[in-house]
Amino acid sequence: MAKHTDPARSSTSSNPVRVRFDRFELDEANARLLRDGTPVALAPTPFSVLCALVRQPGSLLTTNALLDEVWGHQFVTDSVLRTAISELRTALDDDARKPRFIETVSRRGYRFIAAPSAIPAAPSVQSNALGHATVRAPYFIGRAEPLSRLHRAWQVACGGKRAVVWIAGEPGIGKTTLIEQFLASLGDVAYAHGQCVEHFGTGEPYLPVLQALEELSRSDSEVPALLRAVAPTWLLQLPWLSTAEEREALRRELAGANPDRMLREMGQFLDRYTERRPLLLVTEDLHWSDRATIQLIDYVARRRGGAQLMWLASFRLTEVVALDHPLNPLRHELRLHDLCEEIVLDPFSESEVFDYIAGRSPAVATDEAFVRILHERTDGLPLFVASVMTEVVTRASQAGDNAASGAQLAKIAVPENLAAIIDHYIARLTSDQHLVLSAAAICGIEFRIHTISVALERDAAWVGQTCDDLARERLWLVVPRAETTGNAAELPYSFRHALFRQVLYERMSPSARAQLHRKMGAALERERATHFPIAAAELATHFERGGDAMTAVRYYAEAADAALAHFSPEECIRLVERAWPLLEQEHGSPERNALQITIGTLHGVAATRVLGAGSEAKHSLEQAYVLLDEDSQHPIRGRLLHGFGFMLTLRAEYAEALAVADRAEALGSAANDSVLLSTACIVHGQVDQLQGRSAAARTWLERGLALSEQLDVGPGEFLVDPQVALLGLLAVPLLHLGLVEEAQASLQRAYARARDRKWPMARLAALWYGALFEVRLGDTERVAALADEMRSLVDEFSLAHGRMACRWFRGWADARMGQPRGGYQRIREAYDENARLGMLAGASEVLGYATEALVLVGDLDGAQKELTEALHIAEKFGERVYLPQLFAMQADIARTGGDRAAADAAIRRAIAEARAQEAPWLELMVLTELCDHHSATAKDRRALVALVERVPEARNTAAVTKARALLDKTKST
Repeated sequence: MAKHTDPARSSTSSNPVRVRFDRFELDEANARLLRDGTPVALAPTPFSVLCALVRQPGSLLTTNALLDEVWGHQFVTDSVLRTAISELRTALDDDARKPRFIETVSRRGYRFIAAPSAIPAAPSVQSNALGHATVRAPYFIGRAEPLSRLHRAWQVACGGKRAVVWIAGEPGIGKTTLIEQFLASLGDVAYAHGQCVEHFGTGEPYLPVLQALEELSRSDSEVPALLRAVAPTWLLQLPWLSTAEEREALRRELAGANPDRMLREMGQFLDRYTERRPLLLVTEDLHWSDRATIQLIDYVARRRGGAQLMWLASFRLTEVVALDHPLNPLRHELRLHDLCEEIVLDPFSESEVFDYIAGRSPAVATDEAFVRILHERTDGLPLFVASVMTEVVTRASQAGDNAASGAQLAKIAVPENLAAIIDHYIARLTSDQHLVLSAAAICGIEFRIHTISVALERDAAWVGQTCDDLARERLWLVVPRAETTGNAAELPYSFRHALFRQVLYERMSPSARAQLHRKMGAALERERATHFPIAAAELATHFERGGDAMTAVRYYAEAADAALAHFSPEECIRLVERAWPLLEQEHGSPERNALQITIGTLHGVAATRVLGAGSEAKHSLEQAYVLLDEDSQHPIRGRLLHGFGFMLTLRAEYAEALAVADRAEALGSAANDSVLLSTACIVHGQVDQLQGRSAAARTWLERGLALSEQLDVGPGEFLVDPQVALLGLLAVPLLHLGLVEEAQASLQRAYARARDRKWPMARLAALWYGALFEVRLGDTERVAALADEMRSLVDEFSLAHGRMACRWFRGWADARMGQPRGGYQRIREAYDENARLGMLAGASEVLGYATEALVLVGDLDGAQKELTEALHIAEKFGERVYLPQLFAMQADIARTGGDRAAADAAIRRAIAEARAQEAPWLELMVLTELCDHHSATAKDRRALVALVERVPEARNTAAVTKARALLDKTKST
């Protein structure tokens, strides 16, 4: 059955319970349960159930009555109450079969059967600085100084200065216990928790942060709206917080966004959220973290401005150092700049071991020899100390010994190390318990009952009962936190400590471990088929460790594709790198080749985004491209051909890019595939434009435009919306052909389409093509405005591909607006950075901008050096798009230097090149220069007259206005 509760309802009576029964004292007002004066750890929900039962001793409280009393009208199931009763019995050492305190009335409810006696009211527990009652965990010993430092950091955060605090130490040192104690002392604060997971951290960017956001969104209904407003890329990672229509709109809007945007958005989200109240963000086991989470912590720690935020994270220090984890340099760097605080936990001292023993068994603590040997043999490691004491007390109880006999207990052998203790616990497991725990260890720190039951082919109820029994022992497992949701069955159980799971996992034989991994992978596949959210990286790990290499590669490819879609190209690269060695285990099969095409394409596209058009991206895409001969119908072929053609064009390898375009054309024609045909048109059109074939470029681009209007592609298929790319690219060839008004109309359509699609990369591309157009018109103010708009877009959406272009366009404008030296520096720095990334397309034009800036400075030697490099690149790559302008600059340099013959020769070369390109606009520009500065003949002036007549659409441009003025001046003289 299920119930709905009212969260505002309190289970605490106006007359809080304060009673004593057996060895226990219950104090409801101070949220405290004591056994022989020692605090007993009890979560809030079972504590409330106990208070409800004790309030009516001897009376039957039905299941419905208890659900109403404790949960009000929140939607919960009976299993939540059963879990709470189970935890209560564990805390009270009560046996359900022979109860002393809580009696089960079959199918009806529960009854408190002990006889409580009232005790006088006592003052409340002293509140902390935030005014919340302090509830301490059982047997919490020492750590006063670390706790004090945590409280100071929290006070700093509450004062508006963000705090990043590390808790470091070896396994079993008590990092989690300290965090829990600190949380208990704070009371009702905004808190979100995330857990890094050993097996699956690599494949899940921001996994612990997403877990924390999920938890925060459940407890605070305003979180989804705030995410939608300031962090949409994060909202997209939490699909249950939005509708399918909203997610599709977000995917289109965010196409081309890069990981930097996720960092910026999370920074904004945390700043906005903490304007209302302080937030404690906890991330445990950071030594298993993905790199994206480490980058986010770095970004948040360095973020300017205040925030009421404390980010508390734990990690194993030795693993972080020994494995060269990216956290290691970060912790040193942040400490150097006083941006974090690190708390390194030490083992217990002998006196602290004594305090712990006294809390567990006061009589034993009187035996100094026992205390001393326990400290020596455990090195004071808290988990080790606790495990040994549990073993000692259990053995004594089983033997019927008096717990006060410290000398007798001290005779029990203390194991040599913690692994030996865990081995002993493993030996005590029943065969059923060992089977379930082994399967659970295969899953990781957390696991679900249904998954285990499917993998083991056992009844889920039997698995659940076995896990409940193990959880009641408070040694192996922790039950799900049922209070967070109404469906406890869907929540994972977890190992009480990672070391227990680790030892159990390592003690399995390799063959048994591999077999269980295969079974677990198959079980998770079945769950996934029912739409249960199972990460592809998790499946990949199981099949990799189970020896099924090809299935593992298939899931690594899926995970890599998801990482790319989720703005994490670096994560995509790492996942592909996990897949490559597995792929090499298979030789020559069709499945292997198909998977190599997939992962090669993903790796190449991701590498292009992160590393530019370097050798790594080219190698991956080239390998996949070659294999396409054997699998021409591969489903990823469109992305491969577009990505490879785009990358080769960026590298200025134009002949190779055209070959890819021709292949896309052939495959697209054979299959009537508009995506492939559009790819061919875009690559052909761009290369033809860059190589000075304006008429051919126009033909390809207009054909592609007709094809693209039939498409409704998503952002995953093209980096830029095809129509925006084609309309923008078309503007420059149309201008060169003298069709100025058509070019302007094409650009306006590109702008409108980009606004309509809301893809940041589409908007960037439209602005980029617009800047190229306005440079040719010589409209300095318009180029400056476009460059600034590009820069805003690049900064807002972290669009790496536009970062250099907006700088060289702004530099071109600055040079013409009176800042030639600064403009040159902007242009050259942007060019050099672009070249380092292997992106050389259009390099001759950018170097032309640099040449012009130095001419304006008056540095003719520097200008000639830039021009020489530009002409070399133009010749090397056949890049003629800006060649007439370059020759005109050569003429300008020669004329300024007094070499009139060289100037005349250069301007004549510019005219010849413009005519060879059949580009009347370019011919108009250089003929105007000839008539303005050089020895123009009557024939030249007649040619200029004819050109002005040939380009009626250019009648309102500055170039035509200048040409007409020169012709009029000639007539008057």
